[in-house]
Amino acid sequence: MSKALEQLALEEKREYYRKWRAENKDKIKKYQETYWKRKAEQKLKEQEEGK
Repeated sequence: MSKALEQLALEEKREYYRKWRAENKDKIKKYQETYWKRKAEQKLKEQEEGK
């Protein structure tokens, strides 16, 4: 693909996700909460294994 086409595709993708995030703030919040819970659980597990 040409550089201009790649750039246009990237801009379209960004616009799509920007719009999706604006319309689905509740989903984003839920996804972030579960992500950080998993990270905390992983850290606790690593600390327990390290003892």
